[in-house]
Amino acid sequence: MNGELDYLLGFVGKNRLDPHRFDAARIGRLLDFVASPKDEARLYRAGERNGAASAYYESDLRRSLDHLLRLTYSNDIPSVFSAPSTVRTERWTTVDAPGQRLPELWAQPTAPDKPVVVTGMEHLVNSPDSHSGAYYEYDLYRTLLLTRVGGRKLLISLSSQTGESRVGRKGIIVGPDDNWDYLYTDQTGLNRTGLGWASTYMYGSQSVAFYLETETSPPKTRFGAFKWIRAGWAGINVVNSQHIFSGLRRFGDVFKRIAEHPRTDDTAILARNFRAVARLPQSRLKRLTQDYLAGLRKRCEEEGLLADGEVQALFRDGHYLDSLSREDMESILAIEYAKQILGKPHYVELADEFAQME
Repeated sequence: MNGELDYLLGFVGKNRLDPHRFDAARIGRLLDFVASPKDEARLYRAGERNGAASAYYESDLRRSLDHLLRLTYSNDIPSVFSAPSTVRTERWTTVDAPGQRLPELWAQPTAPDKPVVVTGMEHLVNSPDSHSGAYYEYDLYRTLLLTRVGGRKLLISLSSQTGESRVGRKGIIVGPDDNWDYLYTDQTGLNRTGLGWASTYMYGSQSVAFYLETETSPPKTRFGAFKWIRAGWAGINVVNSQHIFSGLRRFGDVFKRIAEHPRTDDTAILARNFRAVARLPQSRLKRLTQDYLAGLRKRCEEEGLLADGEVQALFRDGHYLDSLSREDMESILAIEYAKQILGKPHYVELADEFAQME
């Protein structure tokens, strides 16, 4: 299968092949693997690439591929909404299409011999790593291939990091990771005893993700993802396959819960609500973020985190609030909305905001 993965990764990156020449017949063994039953106790991987370890993760989603495309590749629904445990902010900075906008993939006709292709660049800031507490900022080359295989709809999502990330900075997970409450500092290093000094980087990452729709009624979608990561300090890679799998599962388990929730049935309502957030005056957006930070500060106090001088300093004199960009604040509200939908503890009620903007 490694040859077939190499074939796919040839369609993403600075010197990529023309994705319009993609031939699904070239990845038959790979698709058979994705569709096959797995041993849940086994850690699957795809070998190393350029010194980067790898892992494979999959999940079955009780949603059609069209629904997942509306949820994850809409211009109006931010990526962080369906990935609140792993993403701080994520946006396409370049889309090789008219108007620099993602096309409505769910509305595109697909044929085995004529894939729908989207290429571009994405800028990503991830959430604090559950092992080290560090978070990273970097750019990715992206390629999407939408086609049909054996009568089933298939999306292949490819990514390749453009170069070394910005130096890792200390993030703070407030309470259980499943609360998705994170603080982001500008301090270089790791939140691990004895390694706070380390200047770490993501040296490189690549991914090949499949969204393969079943022929059942109603349709389901198998999500399967291969990922390679090389990260560490002084050029030394400290990431292994178990770390990568844990990160994929951290994303995938939450993605499944959000994607399958009845309150995400109507993506048009979600899109309308996020357009309302995008139209909020800066002053109102800042006040809502202030409410969020007041709740988060209280949670930090309950968790004993305010004994840390660095954490205490973040909340002093509105320092943290003033450091947030509009994109950061909108991302916070997107995560609060996801919490609200899943019935999780949250600090900002957005229902009134959405009603006022209708």
